[in-house]
Amino acid sequence: MPGAFYQCEKCKKEIRVGYPSYAVQFAASKRGASEKEIINDFFEFNKHIFRELPEKCPQCGAEKVKFKMTREID
Repeated sequence: MPGAFYQCEKCKKEIRVGYPSYAVQFAASKRGASEKEIINDFFEFNKHIFRELPEKCPQCGAEKVKFKMTREID
């Protein structure tokens, strides 16, 4: 799952979704764990990052049509 950064056009909050796949692969090889375990740990330790794009802005409640992608993470 590639990740991305979005910005709410209403309140300007940055919303991060997903994770960098290269970092997960690297961590899995170094830790000797499955990629699934690394991904679950990533989201457990990074509560401010979403697995999926939320329907509304977590700060102001604007609909996701107000989100603009600012950059992607591979």
